[in-house]
Amino acid sequence: MKNFIKQLHIWLSIPLGVVISVTCFSGAMLVFEKEITPLIQREYYYVAESNGEPLPIEALQLSVEATLAEDEEVKRVETFDNNARSYIFHLNQKRTKVCVDQYSGQVLGRPERPAFFTTMFRLHRWLMDAPASKGEMSIGKLVVGISTIAMVIVLISGIIVWWPKSIAMLKNRLKVSLTNGWRRFWYDMHVSVGFYTSLLLLVMALTGLVWSFGWYRDLFYGVFGDGAREWLRALHIGTIGGMTTRILWFIAALIGAMLPLTGYYLWIKRKLAKRSHKGHK
Repeated sequence: MKNFIKQLHIWLSIPLGVVISVTCFSGAMLVFEKEITPLIQREYYYVAESNGEPLPIEALQLSVEATLAEDEEVKRVETFDNNARSYIFHLNQKRTKVCVDQYSGQVLGRPERPAFFTTMFRLHRWLMDAPASKGEMSIGKLVVGISTIAMVIVLISGIIVWWPKSIAMLKNRLKVSLTNGWRRFWYDMHVSVGFYTSLLLLVMALTGLVWSFGWYRDLFYGVFGDGAREWLRALHIGTIGGMTTRILWFIAALIGAMLPLTGYYLWIKRKLAKRSHKGHK
């Protein structure tokens, strides 16, 4: 049985490992988008001078509303402890916001999502093949969804194959050897580090499937209720425990991107070793 599970682990990983790697890497790149974007678009997110008292929110909102189209409205206002950060007025259109200098009342404009993060998002969700409209399926979205289901199976099968028979084997499998050559190093990185991050990667995969398949989304919310939407997103992107969990999610996602690559390396080395062995017979 364990041999079958091992083969299943390999059969799923070989054709879909690249997609899993891309999905994990692009997901890791999105973890700190909220912190990085203001640093590269300072003209929107920072005020020129932060002296004096901010103007009333009501007055600032009137300035924003004067720039809106008929179908747009302010949904919420985001302020910061850092006095140099501008106020952000979020609109009813998804990802649409207006930045305002809270001291002068000047509307600083509507920041666009940086091209790098747009690309990472499109890779992460659809492999750059966005659906024609919200809720529809595309080939890229389907491939990401299937690969995510495969990732769940690969992670669980990997744990089963990894599970040691004794305490001595457990201690050995929890270590990463740095002195026994590259093959052993990459083996330990795949097996040991993969085990350490498997639980977090499972959480990311199982929550991420909500954005891939309508049937899964209906099942998920049917079990946990519509109120689960917020904590679902928090679990998926790692905001559930603040900065600490976001750092853990970032590291785990990077390792998730590495695992298929180390798996390919070990599989190729094993194949080459078998060929070499046959050639010497």
